[in-house]
Amino acid sequence: MSLHSRPGTTRRLAVTLFLAALATLLHSVPAHAGPSPVPTTAVARCAHGFDPDESTALHLSGGRGTTFPPDARGLRPGDVIRIVPRMNDEVSTTGFWWQPADGSNWVTPAGTDPRQPAPAGYPAPGLNTYSLIGRLTGAQPFEVLNRLGCRQVGASGKLDLRINDPQDWDNFGAWNVDVQLYRNPLQDGGFESQHTSGVSQPWNVEGPDFKVISTSPAGANSGGKSAVLSSPGTRVWNALSQPIPVRPHTDYVITGFFRTSSNVNTAFFGVRKPGVRAPVERHFGPAPGWCPPTTPTCYGQISVPFNSGDHTTVTAFAGFWGVGAPAHMAIDDIRVLSS
Repeated sequence: MSLHSRPGTTRRLAVTLFLAALATLLHSVPAHAGPSPVPTTAVARCAHGFDPDESTALHLSGGRGTTFPPDARGLRPGDVIRIVPRMNDEVSTTGFWWQPADGSNWVTPAGTDPRQPAPAGYPAPGLNTYSLIGRLTGAQPFEVLNRLGCRQVGASGKLDLRINDPQDWDNFGAWNVDVQLYRNPLQDGGFESQHTSGVSQPWNVEGPDFKVISTSPAGANSGGKSAVLSSPGTRVWNALSQPIPVRPHTDYVITGFFRTSSNVNTAFFGVRKPGVRAPVERHFGPAPGWCPPTTPTCYGQISVPFNSGDHTTVTAFAGFWGVGAPAHMAIDDIRVLSS
């Protein structure tokens, strides 16, 4: 390198090499490594780079804000997202004919270099000026490049992405950002989001008898809540059910934990497919088959594998037929794993 290079040339070269290396690193993460060999959680599928349930490229003209998903659907608790900015893309933060000739106002999703914490009045005060920022419903904004990787959604809503710039109307150029979504098909499987003793969405109830949310941690398999179905003795069906989104022709496993009274041998757990008369289910009871003496209220785990076939929605269910005498079934920690 010439001893007469302009001041800052070495630094700019170093920054360029760093961004090139970062871009290589980001895109080395497998986006489409195929399906998981066995059904597993959304978190694990994302961490290992297996096929997402959905992926899209968002175009942020001038870095101006956009949301994901772009339609009426929203993210749901337990969903997992990975955000991958394209680090060669640049946005100019001043406009048109007054743009400085030296190009110093061009920024990548990393934002200003050296860092300049944004003052009050910016979309995300304290985060780097002109960086790509994200915000999930109910959570604080974050710099995307500072929190790469798989991120689990905590509340229903949307992902918002934008430049940390309070005046983006005069920006030009664009950033492109890849977003991968890993769905958690079944919601509130541990019943921890149920706020009253009555069963509410996303769960539906079937049958005429009592169905309550127990708030006794001692009666739960984990956490502080569980669902309890009770029958006074009538020989009718009582259950909880939930429609869940699935990918066609994909292998799944639905798992759950159950505890029944000793006289229940008519419990069923599984999924119903639209237009298919026979559910994919397992008949069981009483459950659990055995508890250690130190844990007299333990639960038994039931798992049912299924393939979604041509369907995009199936209905998960768990319930039992009355046995002609008072009986009950407790339900907790239901999950649907996907390949």
